[in-house]
Amino acid sequence: MTITNLNDVPVQEVPAEEVFDENLYYLSREGDIPFWDHPLMYGYPKLPKHYYPYTTKAEVLQAYKRSKIKEQDFMILKVLGDAIAANEDQLRRYLSSQMSRSEVSKRLDLLRRNGFVDRWHCRLEKDETEEFRPPAPFTLGVAGFKLMKHFYSACPFMNPDSWDKTNAKAIQRYVAMNELRCALVESKTIKGWQWNAVIGNHRRFRTPMGVANIETPKGQINFVIERPQMSQNFIGYLKETLKQWTSIFDNYGTFPIQKAPENSPVVVIYASTVSLAEHIHNSLMLDQYPFQVWLCIEEYMEKDGLEKAFMTPKGETLQRIKLPFLKKISD
Repeated sequence: MTITNLNDVPVQEVPAEEVFDENLYYLSREGDIPFWDHPLMYGYPKLPKHYYPYTTKAEVLQAYKRSKIKEQDFMILKVLGDAIAANEDQLRRYLSSQMSRSEVSKRLDLLRRNGFVDRWHCRLEKDETEEFRPPAPFTLGVAGFKLMKHFYSACPFMNPDSWDKTNAKAIQRYVAMNELRCALVESKTIKGWQWNAVIGNHRRFRTPMGVANIETPKGQINFVIERPQMSQNFIGYLKETLKQWTSIFDNYGTFPIQKAPENSPVVVIYASTVSLAEHIHNSLMLDQYPFQVWLCIEEYMEKDGLEKAFMTPKGETLQRIKLPFLKKISD
């Protein structure tokens, strides 16, 4: 049958908050987009020269037995495995109390040769000059994954088979989250961290990307953290997620989180720019939820430090707040 009248075409309206414009950017105060939230970022693992990867458990354990893997290497692999995907600068900061920045970089280069770690080449599309080269992200390689799973079998390390070129956006998101996680470590307030923790005593509920147990001057709280990315339908995702979490909170009066202490929860939406945070609040009216919602702004954190990076919803606006206990503490 041929339709001759377009008014006869079946059309279903889509709610405005579910419309996703992939070309709409939310710029920083400087007029740019943070690299780890840029929709045009792409990436892929880049192999080193003289590449000879260990691919079996026997090869990996033989290298360990012959002390080809030093104590510092083991430490780097455990930190990287716990971080899932972290850039070189973040790894240097995580390990700053144990070794120098140059030593971390040196050992990463050595670990790449036998496939203990993978280094990702990340750039922006249409950036022909490539003047800005961000610190390269790293993930566990095949050999590193096998070694870590042998010694820490209960830890949820990411299998390198899960990464491919289409996972550059996931790499981007984990690196962004590790910037916040790293800042929490540097403030010496973080007492525990989980990726994708089970919430509400059931796996059918959407998991927060990260849960951090935070020490404050008045006791501990749990940061229940989500990271919206501009390349995603973040409004639709956040709306459904917060709806599910509201039902949990209404039922329990808190958020039961598997393997986490029963602290008062604060939902933290970790947004790359102020304009993105404002759009999220305007779309969802975050002060209408029964639990506390804070927004952590990446561009504020980068310039002013973590303690000055937070905002709270107040009516139709966002109010910037200061959290002195999150100030970076030098070793």
